Amino acid sequence: MKLKINEIKIGSRIRQDTGDITSLKESIRKIGLIQPIIVNTKKELISGFRRLQACRQLGWDEIEVKMIKTEDDEVKKLDVEFHENLGRINLSPEEKQNYLETREKLLHPKTPLQKFYHWLKNLWDKIKALFSKQ
Repeated sequence: MKLKINEIKIGSRIRQDTGDITSLKESIRKIGLIQPIIVNTKKELISGFRRLQACRQLGWDEIEVKMIKTEDDEVKKLDVEFHENLGRINLSPEEKQNYLETREKLLHPKTPLQKFYHWLKNLWDKIKALFSKQ
């Protein structure tokens, strides 16, 4: 379900600082919004403040939302916001590198001749390293 961004009400938040959302904006610009923000039936933002800000900065008029019923349960609203942010962990530098390498392989698969050249180059580098230690 989509809502007009200007209809979404933002009340008090646990997270006060959005931090740098440049990479989030770039991600949304490239592939779209993967996970909708969460609002209640009163169109109050429950979670997804950074995503909402990124989409707003991208000039979007509408955003995909998941609507949940919180009625007037302020504790439930607070718990949903807290738990959505609690379970996240950023990718490690190694995981990011693995992503980039895997993506490159998918975009530019090697031909058998390129694979052989790569294997031969690695072998040559190992041989040179053995002799340079002496």
